[in-house]
Amino acid sequence: RGLRRMAQLRVRPVATRAEAEAFIRLPARLGGEAAGWSVPLFLDTRRFFDPGFNGVLRDYDVARFLAWRGRRVMGRIATGWPRAGGAEAIGTFGFLALERDTGVLAALLEAASTWAAARGARRLRGPLSLTINHEVGALVEGFSRPGMVRMPRNPPWLPDMLAGAGLVPEKDVLACTLTVAEERHRARFAPLLARWPGAARLCIRPLDMARLDAEIRLVTALYNDAWAENWGAVPVGEAEAATIARIMRPLMRAGAILIAEWQGEPIGVLSMIPNLEEATEGLGGRLLPFGWWRVARVALLGRSRSARVPMLGISRRFRGHPVSAMAVGALLDRAIGIAAARGWESLEISWILEDNAAMLQTMARLPAPVTGRWRIYGAAIGNG
Repeated sequence: RGLRRMAQLRVRPVATRAEAEAFIRLPARLGGEAAGWSVPLFLDTRRFFDPGFNGVLRDYDVARFLAWRGRRVMGRIATGWPRAGGAEAIGTFGFLALERDTGVLAALLEAASTWAAARGARRLRGPLSLTINHEVGALVEGFSRPGMVRMPRNPPWLPDMLAGAGLVPEKDVLACTLTVAEERHRARFAPLLARWPGAARLCIRPLDMARLDAEIRLVTALYNDAWAENWGAVPVGEAEAATIARIMRPLMRAGAILIAEWQGEPIGVLSMIPNLEEATEGLGGRLLPFGWWRVARVALLGRSRSARVPMLGISRRFRGHPVSAMAVGALLDRAIGIAAARGWESLEISWILEDNAAMLQTMARLPAPVTGRWRIYGAAIGNG
C-alpha cells in the first residue's frame, strides 16, 4: 500500500477501449451516489462520446484524460474546443470525477488547459459537459436534494478544491422546485387570461409528433433566439438538433414539449421530462439485469414522482411586451396541469441564471423556491 501511495501520478489521454471504459465507470467506482457523484447510465456516456451518435461532436474537438497512480485510476476530465474557434477563445472542461486529492485535480486541470491552449484557447471554463447546453456547473448548495435528470451531483468538498486550484467563480445557475399540490399559479392565471384582450390570439400547443424533425428545428430556432443574449450562450447546431430529436422521440410519450403561438407565430417553448434519475439511481450505471424495466417505466410511462422543466423561453422580439408574460404564464399553466394529471408531485425548473431577475420573480409567484445551486468557474490559460 505504501508503494502505491508513493507511485508517481501520471495523466494521459484516453487511448484504448479499456481506458474509455475506465473513464465511463469511474464515478461508480468512486462510490457513486453514496459518495456524492452522479452515475449516469454507462450507455448514455458512451453515446455522448460517440461521433456516430452525438452530432455536437461534429462541431467540437474533445479529449478525455485519466489520472493514474500506478495501475489505479485516480480521476478523469474531458475538455472541449469549438472547431470554429470564437472571439472569446474559451475551452471547456467537464465530466470531472476524482478521489479527494488536490494533486490529482491540479494534474487533470493542467492536462485540460494544455490541450485547449494548443488549439487557441486563452481561457478554461467549467465544469461544462460539453457546453452550457448540457450538464452545467459544480453543485455548491442543495446536497440533500433528490437527484434530478441531467443536473450533476458532486461531493461537497469539490467546490473548495476547484477554488483552491486557482479557478474563479464566473456564474451560478439555480434550480427552483414547485410542489404541485401547493402551486398557486393556475388559480391566479385563469382570471388574468380571461380578462386579457389578446387571449383568443394566444395558443399553447403540443409538439406535433407527425412532423418531429421539422418541429425540433422549430424548437432549436426558438431556443437559439430566446437564449442568444444569455451569459455563456452557445447556439445549438443542426447536427446537435438531430441528436436531440433522436433522444427526445422515446421520451415524448411521458414528457412534453409545448409551443406558444401568438397570432399563429411560434414565440415560446417549454419542455418537460420525467425524472429518469429516479430510475437510474442505485443501478451503478448498468441497465441489466432489471434496470431497463425501471428506466422504461419512467421514460415511456412517466411513472415518476418528479419531473424537470429544462427549457422555458420566449423570443427576444417580445421581451417587455405583455404577450411575453402571458405566454410564459400559459406555458406554465399547461405544464402544471400535465404534471398534476400524471401524478408528478414536484416540478424542478432548472437551470436559471442567478441574475435572471424576471424568471426568479416568476418562480417566487408559483411558488418554486430555490433548491439547488451550481457554480461555473474559469481561469486564464496559455499566454494569459
